[in-house]
Amino acid sequence: MSKKATRASKPKPDPDAEGSVNKSKAAALKKVFFVSKEMLPKDADDRRLRLERFFHPGLGKEAMFMTHPDGKMMELVEYAEPRRSWLVNSEVCSNGRIYMTTPVDPTLLALHHLRKHCGQRAMSLDNIAVEEVNTSRLLNEFLDRESLKCVADVKSSGDQKFFKYNQERALAWLALKTRQVSEILKEKKIHCGHSAQSQNFVRSEKLAEETVSNEMDYTRMACDIVGRYLDADLHGLLTEYLHITSEIQAIVEEKAAAQKRKSKAGKDEGSESKKIKLNDSDAAAKLKSSGLVDSDVDPNSSITSPTPTPLKERSLTAKEKALAKGAKGTKSIASFFKPK
Repeated sequence: MSKKATRASKPKPDPDAEGSVNKSKAAALKKVFFVSKEMLPKDADDRRLRLERFFHPGLGKEAMFMTHPDGKMMELVEYAEPRRSWLVNSEVCSNGRIYMTTPVDPTLLALHHLRKHCGQRAMSLDNIAVEEVNTSRLLNEFLDRESLKCVADVKSSGDQKFFKYNQERALAWLALKTRQVSEILKEKKIHCGHSAQSQNFVRSEKLAEETVSNEMDYTRMACDIVGRYLDADLHGLLTEYLHITSEIQAIVEEKAAAQKRKSKAGKDEGSESKKIKLNDSDAAAKLKSSGLVDSDVDPNSSITSPTPTPLKERSLTAKEKALAKGAKGTKSIASFFKPK
C-alpha cells in the first residue's frame, strides 16, 4: 500500500516546464511571409486567407497561390538561400526562406486550359474541368469571364456562354501585355542590357544615360516576364509575333556593328591623312614654280630643310706649335697699354 501510495502521489510532469516548452517550440513550424495589403481582409470577421495550388503553365506543374475571400489571388513566390535562419523573438527559426505575394492575372493561367480543351470546339467553363477541382475553382471563382473575350471567341446560348480559343487574339493581347510591362521597366529605369550593371556604382548621370538599354532589350525582358506564365510553345509564338531576336544573336549583331563603326572610323582617318599628303604636294609644286627649289626635286617628296654639317677643327703646323710653346709665360703687347 505504501508503495502504491508513493507511486500515486508522485507528481506528474508539468506541461509548462522548461523542457516541455522547448520541445513544443522545436516542433512548431514558423515561416516568414510578406503579404500585400490588398490581400489582408478589411474587417475582422471569420474570413481568412487560403493557400491553394493551381496549375502553373510556366513551371509545368502546380504552384502555390494565396487567395482572398473576395475573389483576389496572388502567386506565392519562394526565396530561399542556403544556410539562412530567422531570429524570431528569442528563438532561432532554422527555416530561413522568405515567401512573398506577387500579383498575377488569372487569364494567363486560364490560357493553358483554353488551349487544351477549347482549341477545336467551344465549351463552357463548367465543362472544361469537371474532375479537376482546383481548375474548376480557378475558372469559376477567380477568373473574370469578360477578360476571356481578348483570347477566345464567345458564343452565347441563353444564359450560358461558350468559349473557343483564338490564337490571333491571344497573341495580340499578350503583345499588349508585353508593351505595358516594357513601359513599366522604362519608368523604373531598370537596366535590361546584355551586361550586368549596378546602379550603386554608376560614375555619373551622363554615363548612365549612355548605357541606357535600347527598345529591343526592354521588349525582350518584358516578353520573358510575361512568358513565365505561358506554355513554352506559346512563349515561342509570342517571341516570333514581336520579332524579338535571341539574346545571343543580339550580342553577335552588336559586336558586328561595333566592328563596322571601328572600320569606318579607320577609313575616315586614312582619308584625312591622304588629304594632308595632297596638301603637302600642292605646296611643293608652288615652291617649284617659284624657283626657290631645283627643278629636279620631286613635288610629292617630303620637303625637309638641309641639316648643316659640323665644322672640323683645323690642325696646327709645326711652326705654329713651336711659336705657341715659346709664348708660354709671356704677356701680350696690349697688356702694357692697360691703365694701372
